[in-house]
This record gives sequence, C-alpha cells and structure tokens, in this order.
Amino acid sequence: MAGFTRTNGLGVTVGTLYQHNAKGFLVTAKNGLAAAIDLRAEDDAVDEAGEMIIKEVNPLMYQLVNANTGLIYIITDASLSASDIQARIRALGATVGPNNIDLEGTTVAAVTGITLT
Repeated sequence: MAGFTRTNGLGVTVGTLYQHNAKGFLVTAKNGLAAAIDLRAEDDAVDEAGEMIIKEVNPLMYQLVNANTGLIYIITDASLSASDIQARIRALGATVGPNNIDLEGTTVAAVTGITLT
C-alpha cells in the first residue's frame, strides 16, 4: 500500500477566524456627521431604520445591540464585502423610515473574531 506524507493542516489554527461559507461584519449606523444612531428607538414600527438596514443587507443572522452605539452584528453570505454593505446602507439616504433617520455616515468592517453567548 502506497503512503504519503501530509504537509498541510486542517485549517483549524487556534485564534484564527475561518469564514468559508459565510462572513461576519460589524455595522455602525451613523449619520452624515459620523454620530452613532441609537437604534433602540428604531425597531418598534414598520420600516424604521433598523428594519430598513436588515431588509437591505438580508443577512443570514443578525443582532442589533441594545445600546446607543448604532452597532449591528451580521453574518452574511460569503459573496458580500464590507464596502458593498456600507455603500448599500449609505445609499438608503438621509431620510430613512418614518423618523427620517440619516444613515449616510454608516460604517461597516469585517470581523476578526466572534463570541457567542
């Protein structure tokens, strides 16, 4: 029986985030002046800013943070990029939803790690 020497690992290095079929992003909802949007007041009616962001990105999984930070954690299909998501959210404009929320300063960054509780 022929043998071979293994030269590559399994891709399971401790401390490394692997994103094979999905990607994680940190969205910070901000207005045009780069001030964070408090999304706690934007989740209790149809088509408010929180819902409009989620509808635009259509993530596989998400969490709007219960704070005045504007943070949203999202997991998406692997085909999306931070720049694509950021451009799409900013394109929603400065009068989003019934409360006319400005999302033109929103930032999106790829995550480098995850913590689940």
